[in-house]
Amino acid sequence: MRQSFIKMEYYETYYYANIISNILEDPSPYVRKIHEWYEENEEEVLLPPFPKWNRLQQFCEHVIESLIDENISLTAVDNIRNNPKAQLWLDRALKFHGFDISGFQEWMIENDREISDLTEDDLADYHNEQYLCGQLGDLIEHLSKETFHVLFANRNLLLSLNQFLSGILLFNFGDEVPEGLGNSFERPGKLKRVSIPEWVKRSVFYRDKGMCSSCNKDLSGLVTAQPDKHFDHMVPLALGGLNDITNIQLLCEKCNLSKSSMPNAVSKLYEAWY
Repeated sequence: MRQSFIKMEYYETYYYANIISNILEDPSPYVRKIHEWYEENEEEVLLPPFPKWNRLQQFCEHVIESLIDENISLTAVDNIRNNPKAQLWLDRALKFHGFDISGFQEWMIENDREISDLTEDDLADYHNEQYLCGQLGDLIEHLSKETFHVLFANRNLLLSLNQFLSGILLFNFGDEVPEGLGNSFERPGKLKRVSIPEWVKRSVFYRDKGMCSSCNKDLSGLVTAQPDKHFDHMVPLALGGLNDITNIQLLCEKCNLSKSSMPNAVSKLYEAWY
């Protein structure tokens, strides 16, 4: 199997990770922005089983794109007029990640626009052009991958995400399954169980370091002859849980069978580096 790597630049990665963590801890102040992610798109967001571009990556992408769009209105036009050599955040980020760009000032010259007459519309036009040429989209995708790489280790954050998503699924599909979606559901509000792909099992196994994420029992097979690995939905399908890598944890047989009394509990214990 070909190894896959992410070049981690850590350009504001923890800033985005912190914002996403805060949103999932208390979504209420951000409800309108979150709605923009899935509204009128619930089927695509919630139903496909185990997409490679998983729900947390999708959410990171939406949040980061929203923050970059907000940055346009927060950019002080007067400051750029008074300091024509000032770099936009977008230019700094693109250059930091190795994109070949001429920059905003050069773009203004090429489009016969004067810095002294700069308006917020000019900034919006420049951002839109970076979208159209693909560089801004590529930047957002990379920032989303980096942020996911940091957050995927946090099982409690993953649980919060999947509790939130299960509420959306139950609200939209809990009473009745729309015509044509029957193949996705066992009954209203409960998605069909599907085989967990091997790439999901491998990723979760290494994330949880081959240990039961509840009792820390070794499930690697290195010190036990018959490891009893169970790949468990943190939010059960019966409670609106999704078939997504972010909703899967590694448990031993005993913890998995006793989990029914605490369907939404995940461990906050992680092995120290040393």
